[in-house]
Amino acid sequence: MHGQKLTEGNIPRQLWSLAWPMMLSMFFYTLYNLVDAFWVAKLSPEAIAAVSISQITLFAMISLSMGIAVGSAVLMGMSIGAGKSEEAERVLGQGYALSIIAAAIFTTIAYVGREYLLVLSGAYGDIYPLAVPYFTITALGSVFMFLLMSTSTAFNAQGDNFTPTKLFAISTAANVILDPIFIFGYGAFPALGIAGAAYATLLSQAVFLVLALRVLMSDRMMIKLHIKNLYLKWDSVKEVFRIGIPASLTQTLNPLGFSALMFIVTAAFFEAGAAAFSIGFRIEFFAFIPAIGFGFGAMSLMGQNIGARNFDRVREIFKTVVLFAAGTAGIFSVLVFILAPFIVQVFTTDALVTEYTLQYFYIVPFGYVFFAVSFVEASVFQGLGRSWPGFWITLGRIGAAIAVAYVAVFVLEMPLWSVWCALVFGSVAASIWGYWWVRRALTHLDTLPVPDEHPASAEESMPSPVA
Repeated sequence: MHGQKLTEGNIPRQLWSLAWPMMLSMFFYTLYNLVDAFWVAKLSPEAIAAVSISQITLFAMISLSMGIAVGSAVLMGMSIGAGKSEEAERVLGQGYALSIIAAAIFTTIAYVGREYLLVLSGAYGDIYPLAVPYFTITALGSVFMFLLMSTSTAFNAQGDNFTPTKLFAISTAANVILDPIFIFGYGAFPALGIAGAAYATLLSQAVFLVLALRVLMSDRMMIKLHIKNLYLKWDSVKEVFRIGIPASLTQTLNPLGFSALMFIVTAAFFEAGAAAFSIGFRIEFFAFIPAIGFGFGAMSLMGQNIGARNFDRVREIFKTVVLFAAGTAGIFSVLVFILAPFIVQVFTTDALVTEYTLQYFYIVPFGYVFFAVSFVEASVFQGLGRSWPGFWITLGRIGAAIAVAYVAVFVLEMPLWSVWCALVFGSVAASIWGYWWVRRALTHLDTLPVPDEHPASAEESMPSPVA
């Protein structure tokens, strides 16, 4: 049977067993974007900028899907820890139904307002006409991303991170094969250009979903997906929203912050600055993969242990996840600093873009450890079923970076490296604030709610359009 009981046993070993498959999953997800960047960059500098700018708004889609997935996963974990498998399966179904509804809403808004959203994200000049097809295609296929997130976290809540990792590997391999064919054409298959990258990604995500649903609906799972649980029940929806809405807003802050910083960079340093920021952002995501893995691992551990009321174990989980996240981020920061010239050569030969990007890699890695700690602090709050503190920690990090960058560039008229320093400042400030807040919250664990003892009645059910 897939899944594991996380309410007893060695915490570092369990955290690592949960985190490393998630790290691989995030590596494969990042590889999706890097493969797109590698092939699209061969079209033109404007093309790679168009993909990056399009993904600013698309990150909002990912953030919304992640909020629903996190809310469902935390409640599933608590129910599993409390020994309530039927409640966990009900939450799983509610998460799927909400994901499909949210995808439909996002697709409508993104399609109708795509021109405005792209301009707001910084798509100007020659970048705009290239960004439109990529953004439109990806937005129309947003249901794949929403369901992919819900499916992945459904495995995570059960302590099974290895299954989605295998599926991400298969999906990424499909993307690697399809990208050059769809972008440049092959034989009788026509070249689709930048739109081909979007089509390749959607098809690869579809492969993941088909394979994952077969497993999730099988008898091998501790918690299964049942069609009957797709009918929305208000008490479950309310609990998912209680955790998921602030978690979603927290995730949305990242693309919004990136968009604001990209606007500052583009306005003052034009296409070369935007390209450098895009390259740096893509690569540094690898530094955050361990933090994401440990953060999700901590959520799974904390969810089950909160449900079982093992509070001393919850406190030990926090200490362990902070040490793991900080250590791995520190190692990666050293590697990026040393390998910066080689990394830049892979993505650009333009002299000015190279200069800006090297500055990025010689400054921003000093903040990797602090960013990783602030991320797991937000994840810990989500695992406790309290998502709002994570929102404020993230807002503090991004808000501080934007404020310092704005003053440095437009008031003090400093060069681009001042923006990179602003990113470091935001991470340091947020991690210190978040650490104090988490330590304070861990002294009041006995006030946390437990999963509902009683499943919803038929009268509380709302017909779902997906059932």
